[in-house]
Amino acid sequence: MRAQDHRPGPHLTVSDTNEAIAFYTDVFDAVAIQRECLLDGRVLHAELAVGGHRLTVSEWYEAGMASAVESRDDVLTIERTDPESVLRRAVAAGARVEPPADPSRQVTLRDPAGLCWAVVGPQRAA
Repeated sequence: MRAQDHRPGPHLTVSDTNEAIAFYTDVFDAVAIQRECLLDGRVLHAELAVGGHRLTVSEWYEAGMASAVESRDDVLTIERTDPESVLRRAVAAGARVEPPADPSRQVTLRDPAGLCWAVVGPQRAA
């Protein structure tokens, strides 16, 4: 059993926070810890727990942002006991699989917000 990691995690900037939270909840089993909403109901900022780690999702949009997110090379890695199942759920929820750059690299997926994820199985003890 792992201890919960309470350090600040990655801060993800997306154009639609509600959509991103729904994707991370459905695909990665994320749990919302905190949400800050605007009067119109949009989520401005949310802190999520994913597999014992925390991440922050916030909304920010201006012209050209979608293409800026698409061009990012950052890859977030998430560990799951059944990565193939997570990959299938991600694709069903709108993610795109990106083939590895070379045979030694793992497959990544790009979520609907344009962020790249690598889903890996549990680390085996040596």
